[in-house]
Amino acid sequence: MPSKSPRWQAVALLLLLAWLYASVVAHLFLQWVGPHSDPNFQHGIFVPLFALFVLWQDRKRLKAIPSTPSWAGLPLVVLSLLMLVLGILGADIFLPRVSLLILLAGLIILFQGWTFFRAVLFPWAFLILMIPIPTLIISQITFPLQLLAARLSTALLELVNVPVLRKGNVMYLASMPLDIVDACSGIRSLLSLVTLSIIYGYLMETRMWVRVLLVCSAVPIAVAANNFRIFGTGLLVQYGYADEAEGFYHALGGVLIFAVALIMLFTVHRVISLIWKSGPAAPRNVAHLEEQPVGYIRMKSRRLLFGIVSVPMLATAIVMQAHSSAEIIPRHDPLSSLPSQIGGWAGADDTISPEELDILGHPEYVMRDYEDSSQPWINFYIAFFPSQKAGDTIHSPEHCLPGAGWIPTSREVIQLTQPDGSSIPVNRYVVEESGERRLLLWWFQAHGRAVASAWQAKYYLISDSIHMNRSDGALVRLMTPMLDGESPDAAQARMMKLGSQFLPLLDNYIPREVWSENHVETTALGCPRERSSPSFSFNLALKNVAGPCPPDSRGRLSLHLLR
Repeated sequence: MPSKSPRWQAVALLLLLAWLYASVVAHLFLQWVGPHSDPNFQHGIFVPLFALFVLWQDRKRLKAIPSTPSWAGLPLVVLSLLMLVLGILGADIFLPRVSLLILLAGLIILFQGWTFFRAVLFPWAFLILMIPIPTLIISQITFPLQLLAARLSTALLELVNVPVLRKGNVMYLASMPLDIVDACSGIRSLLSLVTLSIIYGYLMETRMWVRVLLVCSAVPIAVAANNFRIFGTGLLVQYGYADEAEGFYHALGGVLIFAVALIMLFTVHRVISLIWKSGPAAPRNVAHLEEQPVGYIRMKSRRLLFGIVSVPMLATAIVMQAHSSAEIIPRHDPLSSLPSQIGGWAGADDTISPEELDILGHPEYVMRDYEDSSQPWINFYIAFFPSQKAGDTIHSPEHCLPGAGWIPTSREVIQLTQPDGSSIPVNRYVVEESGERRLLLWWFQAHGRAVASAWQAKYYLISDSIHMNRSDGALVRLMTPMLDGESPDAAQARMMKLGSQFLPLLDNYIPREVWSENHVETTALGCPRERSSPSFSFNLALKNVAGPCPPDSRGRLSLHLLR
């Protein structure tokens, strides 16, 4: 708010912001430093602190900028409120967080104008780094980093004559296997080092091109430091110091390697300064910019501004408050009660370790091998999430396969015919590892709708959460080994002899749609719980990994799930 505006208007806007975003900011803060914080984004708490420091440092220059309000901020305010409603009602935590930044930009432009916004553009843009990347996106970044780390570390170990065999992101040493898990992919140090390089460049350098170069150099530095850490861990394991490669010493090694990365960043800056000793300086901010050109609308009525922006904010807050926060959790029978005897097939359950469940987000699941004396085994894996509003999201198995050393040799989306004659789109993969081939069929389905694309499943998750107040869903996967010379069509036909008997049974365990209002129940927390008619709905959610490298990684999990 400009200084000429009544103070009560600024206070009222702050209270509206707090009303709208209190839960969003609280959840974000817990993701930074809470008991179940995400270690990939623990640096996020320092981002708003540094942004406030930059604003405080430039406070005198900012006060000298004339106020030139612009109507261009109003569409941003409206857009941010729509994103907030869409995110909250649609079981998505990323949209509300981004909407906060857009709302701040809209308010600044609306009340102070473009000149002031350009003056605070750097601290505003820097706030983007405090928002965790959605799991659906970061999983596509993490797995390539894991594979890159495994390849480079294997090459370094072979360079010093350490025998090692790599399969995906699992390195097999003579004494024990070494998994390159999410926490060891380097994404954590990469994000932190990029953030610190921006802070370092702002404080220690005035040339813009040098600042950009420092940020770009943070990427290879982080990758190199992480690979050296894995290389050192491999040496410790190889020479009998496996205990020192885990626990406290493992975490301490990570801290020391990150300190080395910071020294490397400082060295890069020092070398640049020695080679190019002078050059045009970049200003600390752009507060010196000239006034907006003619054509920008100047609004003189502060009351009009306040009324225009406060009404939609207040309406949004009331709508959000009036909307029931009690999510519908349809009743269903536990997956564990699925019959283990189907025709001539006998099923044996397998379990997932607590560390693996932490990675998966603790779904209700069943993982079972069905065997018949005359045919190869068939594995069914189903993971069901009653709710995904806490930030869980769909995770595609296609990212896990290379991590376990299974290389897809064929991938396609096919129409799978169900016993009732209807068909659904499913992913069909043929994967190979050391000459062994397996056929996988998997898809996502929620509320009677099956999709093969993880992005499409995410879209329907948001849509169904808004229209039905439900975010339950699951993933279903069928797998079998392929015989020598067997085609994918033949393996699929063989697998569906059991699958056609198995899939209709899921109607008794996975909720499809709610019943009429006379079947409403109440949960222990007092939330409405509508009983559902059975069906299957599938979505596998994957949380961000917390804590140090778990002993069983996603790569190990992939091996486990692929038997």
